[in-house]
Amino acid sequence: MEGNNPVSDFGNAGAFGVNYALRPHKFVDRRIFLEILSRFSGFEPIDNYVYVGLGSFALEDHKLVHANFGIPVLISLERDPDVFERQKFNIPLRCIKPTPYSTTDFVVRRSAIFRQSGAPPDASAIIWFDMTDADTIRVHLDTFARLLRNSQPGDIVRMTVDVDEKTLGRRTEGESISDLTKRRFERLRELLGEDLKPGSRTRNASNPLGIAKIIAYAFRLVAERAFERDKVYTFAPFSLTTYADGHRMLSITGGIVERDRLSECRQKMNLKTVPGGVDSWDELVGIQLPQLTVWEKLSIDRYIEAKKLKQLTGIINFRLHETIPTLKLLEGYSQFQRFYPTFRHVLL
Repeated sequence: MEGNNPVSDFGNAGAFGVNYALRPHKFVDRRIFLEILSRFSGFEPIDNYVYVGLGSFALEDHKLVHANFGIPVLISLERDPDVFERQKFNIPLRCIKPTPYSTTDFVVRRSAIFRQSGAPPDASAIIWFDMTDADTIRVHLDTFARLLRNSQPGDIVRMTVDVDEKTLGRRTEGESISDLTKRRFERLRELLGEDLKPGSRTRNASNPLGIAKIIAYAFRLVAERAFERDKVYTFAPFSLTTYADGHRMLSITGGIVERDRLSECRQKMNLKTVPGGVDSWDELVGIQLPQLTVWEKLSIDRYIEAKKLKQLTGIINFRLHETIPTLKLLEGYSQFQRFYPTFRHVLL
């Protein structure tokens, strides 16, 4: 974690909050990422890549990436001294390398950190900056820009950032919803500056997806500027997703690809068949899932391919959420069915 704010420099929700493995929407988002990596590996082999991420104390993503792709060096960045020591205690594989560095350190010292971790300094990388700190979206956009400018050909770059409306302002006593929305939009305008999406108005900040779309557009502009003078390479988006397990998050995933091979890359990845995959910056996929019992899930799975979704409401003829319509939740489940988690208690 990093930044000038002491809260963002050291421990926060990412390391000490709700168990990372028990967030169903984040679980699905992570599985989408693994699917993107699998598809990309059909275009460019990634078995000798380096994986770089913010592993927190359990290093879940590092374990999954190694298990799925056999990547030989996986680096975790962690500035918090307690979490860093906890990582070293929990390290499950010798190929996972906890390091006491921040994302800023990595951007500046990439080759040196690779060399220190036993990887070739010029290796291509899979980089996931899962930003759970208290820094503003402007800081994250600037980090994304520096990361892209210092990237290598073939890199896969992913950033997950907090885009929750509450981070733009919480409702004060006696404040109307319209005044709150206006205040949040003005804060968003202040943070994004020239990267504010043209035509954005206060009403666009009246719902969480509207805010996510505005911020996703800002990431697009940052990526385009990073490669505007590069005639050979570009940053191509592969997945744009948003979800909420508590706070709403936005994940941007893409690759540094030769412009002349971009069409070939997309053809081989066939992203239209990946839930959460995209072919352009104009697409943003919302992940919204029901909480299902085992019997509910099995009952839906028996008929989901044979029946239309409206017919499934005859089987699930009750509300699955107090405010979200059942049909909408079934649509989300249908889209991400093969990534849907089923958590179980295990006694070790």
